[in-house]
Amino acid sequence: HFTGITIPNERQRHQQPILPTAIASQTPKYYILMPTFAIPSKQTVALVRHLGGPLEFVHDWPVPQPGQDEILAKVLYTGVCQSDLHTKNGTAAGIDGGPITNIKLPHIGGHEGVGRIVKLGPGLAERDPSIYVGALVVIRFAARVCRRCEYCLEGREQYCQGVGGWKPTNHLHHEDGAFQEYIVLDAGYLTLLPADTDPILAAPTLCAGLTAYKAVLNADVKVGDWLVVVGAGARLGQYAVQYARNSGAKVIGVDTGEEKRGLVESFGATFIDFRKTASDLIPSIQRLTQGGAHSVIVCAGSSAAFAQAASMLRVGGTLCCIGIPPGGGRIETSVAEIVIKGIKIQGNLVGNLKECLDAVKQVTEGLVRPRIYVRPFEDLPAVYEEMEKGEIAGRVVLKIGDDPGPGIGLQSHL
Repeated sequence: HFTGITIPNERQRHQQPILPTAIASQTPKYYILMPTFAIPSKQTVALVRHLGGPLEFVHDWPVPQPGQDEILAKVLYTGVCQSDLHTKNGTAAGIDGGPITNIKLPHIGGHEGVGRIVKLGPGLAERDPSIYVGALVVIRFAARVCRRCEYCLEGREQYCQGVGGWKPTNHLHHEDGAFQEYIVLDAGYLTLLPADTDPILAAPTLCAGLTAYKAVLNADVKVGDWLVVVGAGARLGQYAVQYARNSGAKVIGVDTGEEKRGLVESFGATFIDFRKTASDLIPSIQRLTQGGAHSVIVCAGSSAAFAQAASMLRVGGTLCCIGIPPGGGRIETSVAEIVIKGIKIQGNLVGNLKECLDAVKQVTEGLVRPRIYVRPFEDLPAVYEEMEKGEIAGRVVLKIGDDPGPGIGLQSHL
């Protein structure tokens, strides 16, 4: 079903709704076709009722309705992140290393989603013509940000602290995420994707890819630099290896197993199996890099992964931390080594909206080729089990629903 809105001659190719008042004095010759989608009252969601509890599929969960400055999207695909598993299990670590407790319950996870807008909140079409029914939109880690605190103004909105008592929210802890068929999103902090974007490729890039991309940016990689990725064959690591290679770095991937060796080497990196060379790991890296790596990115979420990371660095090197071990973990590096070698330690919490689009662009252009396994929504419990056992090389993307299509087109006004 479509609703026609007229478009002025000089904007025949415009693919978004515009205000009728803006064209009242002009002679219209074309319609923009505004789709309307059938939206059910109930949906299927995957949730836990208490942290550490079993995952449960509920098939009669109410479909939310968008309020003012909100949109409703039909979720098409979503990645599955290690952080989703930690949050479900109640082991997600906060700043103090203890478990995060201010988590909305029942908890619906998922923060690597791609959906299609199926409904706009009241008056939104008039207030913001750039947002339209049929557009591709993403469900990212950050849900709502203030856009006014010092971090938002600096383009670091993932660290938003809010103003005037207002607090930011994310789709990991505070708001329902992409493990559901329909989701309400804040129109004021919306990430729209180009119409030709492959949602399967985009989905896992929204957190895993973006976090790895941000780590490479923070490492300030220069052409010819040596960069080590610890956990190179896993979900985050494969992105870090490729973004670093695209930046001109010579990359060493540290992981274990022949499947991960094949994956890492296919990206043009040198592979070291740490289980086979545990006692010789640091000397091997020092020899290969002629004195140590310029940067080390630790993607693995275990304390053991951080144990020797700083010793892989040369003087002035940067240790980039991505993976967060359950319980917080500690970096087992002496202060003396940090001081004497001039080591820099850099944390990485996803990236901003612009960096997200840049990370997705490299994937959609084929410059980054993640290994992705598409599985049905109902496989989520099995995926969690496989993640806990470390059996997944690459990224899993769940198909949540069928794509209704954009439904946008031009029709001659007769």
